[in-house]
Amino acid sequence: MFKKIAALAVLAIALPAQAVKIEVGAGTAQNDFDAISHDLVATINYKALGPAEATGITGIGVGVFGTYVGVDDKDAWKDVTGDSVDALGLVGLSATKGLPFGIDVGAFYTAIPQGDVKVYGAEIRYAFLEGSAVTPALALRGAISRVSGIDSFDLDSKSLDLSVSKGFGPLTPYAGVGRVWGTADPDTGSLDKVDVEETRLFVGARLGLGLLDFIPEYEKIGDNNAYSLKAGLSF
Repeated sequence: MFKKIAALAVLAIALPAQAVKIEVGAGTAQNDFDAISHDLVATINYKALGPAEATGITGIGVGVFGTYVGVDDKDAWKDVTGDSVDALGLVGLSATKGLPFGIDVGAFYTAIPQGDVKVYGAEIRYAFLEGSAVTPALALRGAISRVSGIDSFDLDSKSLDLSVSKGFGPLTPYAGVGRVWGTADPDTGSLDKVDVEETRLFVGARLGLGLLDFIPEYEKIGDNNAYSLKAGLSF
């Protein structure tokens, strides 16, 4: 099991995202800053990476994941960084813990290969319909994500979503819809703060093989497409 998880981690690190320093200067145009802010919020926002069902008070999950997000405005990235940027990537670790009354909490920590940037976040999820052999699970999730390591602006996101899932043997497909609010607040006086507000749609499936889980997920947020893959252990 651990060899398989390590192999996925290597795969995630190999995601094709260019190494470019994410910084803006006094000469950055406002429309370019707007464009890259939307791409960055689509990248850092908290990914579901799991079904809606509650894991229970004894439930614990740990895993590794990778996320790949195609940028929407390549010209803006070229103007800001001087490099050709096609996509952004995340590689990270995640953990979840079940609590009473259908509540789960989770957190993640990732590194963006584009420079010395770290992203961390947390979620709380309430399965108001916990699901059964014949009924689906329904859950409401609130999450936040924050970024460190960018000197020229602060970046964060908040999200709220509703998800549904239904297990069929070892496979549990899930889907959800929600809203993401992000902020990119520059330190330079030549640029205005950018507020991002987008609808997000996501679908995925958990394949459970004993204690080992594999979860591929697709997310559409605004004009960005995000692809994620997670492998982990659930107890």
